[in-house]
Amino acid sequence: MISPPSIPRYNQRIPQMRARASSGLRFGWLTWWLLATLVLPFSLSASPLEDTARQLGHQIATLSGPGAFALHVSNRSSLDDRSVFEVRSALEAQLHLEGVNTGATEPALGTIEVFLSESLREYVWAAEVVIGAEEKRVALVSLPRAPIEAPSVPALPMVLKSTLLFAQERIMIDAALVDMPGDSRLIVLDPEAVAVFRRQGGSQVGQWELVSSLPIAHGRPFPRDVRGRLLLGRDHLFDAYLPGTFCRSSSAAPLGLACHDSDDPWPLTTEDGSVHAFYAASRNFFTGVLSPGIGKVSNVASFYSAAALLRSSDTLWAFAAVDGSLHLLDGMTEQAMPVSELGSDLAAVRSGCGAGSQLLASESRAAGLDSLRAFEVTDRNLVAVSSAIELDGRIIALWPDNRGTAALAMVRRKDTGWYEAYRVSISCGG
Repeated sequence: MISPPSIPRYNQRIPQMRARASSGLRFGWLTWWLLATLVLPFSLSASPLEDTARQLGHQIATLSGPGAFALHVSNRSSLDDRSVFEVRSALEAQLHLEGVNTGATEPALGTIEVFLSESLREYVWAAEVVIGAEEKRVALVSLPRAPIEAPSVPALPMVLKSTLLFAQERIMIDAALVDMPGDSRLIVLDPEAVAVFRRQGGSQVGQWELVSSLPIAHGRPFPRDVRGRLLLGRDHLFDAYLPGTFCRSSSAAPLGLACHDSDDPWPLTTEDGSVHAFYAASRNFFTGVLSPGIGKVSNVASFYSAAALLRSSDTLWAFAAVDGSLHLLDGMTEQAMPVSELGSDLAAVRSGCGAGSQLLASESRAAGLDSLRAFEVTDRNLVAVSSAIELDGRIIALWPDNRGTAALAMVRRKDTGWYEAYRVSISCGG
């Protein structure tokens, strides 16, 4: 059906209203010009902060699903109050768009904790979603920061020193150096045995002779990429932790080794009262369950390695999570940051330099080659405090030594396939 043509109708103009109508026309034109030139461009194009906030909102909504949640936003970055307000507004708008209600009109299903942090190069925002008694779910986004003036560096930069202790064709997954006056020992752990070496006459590095080789009896098959840990004992020589297996050396000569199946957690440091973590016997990482916990935290994300940085008032823990992020935990709060340039191996070293304790972390520099660098954590930012030392292969294990003043790195050379054990220390001078 074709509609009839519309017939224009006009109201007769009232003479007294001409001036007012003309003035209103000019005002309307000016208003639209202002809207078009000043307001609309800002309303039609979101800022990078808003875009990233909406990305985070979408991730949160995917984890939480629709419903009412209590939202808390903590700013740990250099963003000013106006920018934080902008971020929160865009975040809430996206959440509401996807059915997540952050108001207080109905009982909340759970909580959403958002932490606005930053590194030297980018803003890093993390959200923790908790629903009832379920484990927290984490969302992460980041965006580049505007270039800022580089922080000042100390006049005497820290220097890493690596010393080759031992090399062999057989796999090594950990080692322990026992320095005794005139009679040093090197204990080497592999998946099938613990070997004890004595340093031959003189002090040349690498001159070791085998004293004993103690086989490891285990009832469970080890995973393909087996990991292990050696710790020196007080009333016996050492303990050895392997997936699903625990071994202890005898306390008297002749040296023996007793092993049994065990799901006990592994100690993460060499100190008395160390935090322990449960190891997934069929995999190559820790489950994230801690015993005892760190402050109020007894569960963290699954991780490959951990390090405890001693500070004047507390201990800051760093975890290399299996998802590639770095988690910092002080017992009260936990911060996650993406660190794509770092590897999965961490160790803390007490050097007496700088803050007193540094974080050694692996870095991938080329196919089949790794390096090590020292970092400190300043205002929850990871800051490099040394140049990297380049290695001739991949790091397969990195642990602090028994005194915590150096680290032991197990490296598989790329060119020969042999395994090498290095002692890595930090000095304050250049």
